[in-house]
Amino acid sequence: MKVSIVIPVYNEEGNLEVIISKMVEVLEEYEETYDYELVIVNDNSTDWTQEIIDNLASKNARIKPVHRHSNPGFGNAVKDGFRNASGDIIVTMAGNKTDDPHDIPRLVRKIEEGYDVVYGSRFIEGGAVEGYPQARMFANRTFNNCVRLFFGMQHKDITNFFKAYRKEVIDDIGDDLEASGFDITVELPLKAHIMGFTGAEVPVTWRQGYDEEFKERSTLKYAKHLLKLFFTGNVISLKDLLGSVASGSKLKLLAALAFGIIVLLGIFSVSDYSKVYETLKNISLFYVLLGFAAISVAYIIRTWRWSVLLRTSGYTAPNVILFNSLMFGFLLNLLLPARVGDIARGAALKATEKTPMGISLTTIVIERAMDMFTLALLLGAGTMFLSKSTTVFAFVISLAIALLLVILLFIAYRYDTFISKKLEKRIPAVQGFMNSMKEGLKRMYHNPGALVLSIAISLPVWILEISGTYMAAMAIKYHIPFSLAAVAGIMSFISQTIPVTIAGIGIYDGTMAGVFTIFGVPYSTGLSLTLVDHYFIRTPVVIIFGAISTIHLGFASRVYFRRHKRFQKVATSF
Repeated sequence: MKVSIVIPVYNEEGNLEVIISKMVEVLEEYEETYDYELVIVNDNSTDWTQEIIDNLASKNARIKPVHRHSNPGFGNAVKDGFRNASGDIIVTMAGNKTDDPHDIPRLVRKIEEGYDVVYGSRFIEGGAVEGYPQARMFANRTFNNCVRLFFGMQHKDITNFFKAYRKEVIDDIGDDLEASGFDITVELPLKAHIMGFTGAEVPVTWRQGYDEEFKERSTLKYAKHLLKLFFTGNVISLKDLLGSVASGSKLKLLAALAFGIIVLLGIFSVSDYSKVYETLKNISLFYVLLGFAAISVAYIIRTWRWSVLLRTSGYTAPNVILFNSLMFGFLLNLLLPARVGDIARGAALKATEKTPMGISLTTIVIERAMDMFTLALLLGAGTMFLSKSTTVFAFVISLAIALLLVILLFIAYRYDTFISKKLEKRIPAVQGFMNSMKEGLKRMYHNPGALVLSIAISLPVWILEISGTYMAAMAIKYHIPFSLAAVAGIMSFISQTIPVTIAGIGIYDGTMAGVFTIFGVPYSTGLSLTLVDHYFIRTPVVIIFGAISTIHLGFASRVYFRRHKRFQKVATSF
């Protein structure tokens, strides 16, 4: 493939000949770069740079001079270089001795492996910087870490100008590049990321060079482009991600929300408003934060359990992707009454890690069965401590749900061919779904140790969940036994699985407040405790981590949605 090296320069009469001579020597040495052109963009130089470029071009037909005499700016020079580049691979490189020409073949080689954008990284193993000013180093690392956090990127040196692009990337972005200055080093790779192009990084060496053309750097410009791309990128990515799993009319969502609020108001109508208000006004922030931490750790342990089940099924994924997918699913379960969060979790893993939906949903169903089995055990233990018979019904329901889920999995495994034939006309992908599900179940069956470990992991998950309710009681300075927190919490968790209202509003609150009342807690106190548990501790965890995870998944799934522009709605497909 032909390689175009785009080199913007400004007043480089003292360095240009040496730089180009060295570059030509290196490019002609390697097979990957032997077919090359050097697009040297002279950006309004006031010295002898133009004459030197023309002289070099007269001696080497592969040197393509581009002279600019108006509209100065580093970004404008780069865009002119792109317009004049004819290669299949375009490498952007500084013309001031900072970048090492020997790194060019490594960038090109990575593109040839199939990536669309390759970052020359100074801050990964094998990379190096020499003479980098400390102030700039601090600013660079701070900004790069912000980019990684905002856009869910793993690359460590996004702002380095030294990169390689497949020509398709530059052509697709085209005239959408707005930056006129050095902020193009941020705009170009982030737009490629948002559009779903794949990226990789290779280690490169950076040395302090002549910094004339870089004096126009502006922190404000960088920040402006970062925020703009963050918001526009989210509009695009979340539209695809959420659109693939969430369906249903807005009217139904509003009706579910309204119903939940009506139920909640009904619960309030039989309480003493002033007591509830005084109690909430004096809650302990310390215990609220402890409850928040307990619920947060519970989700981390859930991620561990899911990773065990996936590995047992023959699939692996980075823990950060698993956590993000899990929190994305819980966020949708919180916001949508249809309980599509579990399907959304599987869809997110498919879009980011190519894990088959059949595998993801099978592991999630097994999780749910383990949850119900664990809740039944904890509920039974809590009931024995409290010596009450009122929770026997919930205990039976928990076991029944766990058993039902196991039976459904067995039926799907045993009669997969029959199910596929019945559904193949409506759902063409059902055969692949059933095959992957059956494959995963077989592997799990032959690894009982992993299943036992997953069941064992379920116990601390729910003890931490119950701890959130216990901390809510401590936050309002009302002591209850942990067994009562367990019974009230578990019965509320079970009731919330009924897809009636958004975020379990009303249903969760009424169940928990009612259980506390049955066990002798004053109604206003029980309602106050419930509100702290639900809206001060539990819901904020899901919203905060769920929102961050959704944003990261939105960007991480861009490659998938680029390749599947006409995706089907997962919620109706499986």
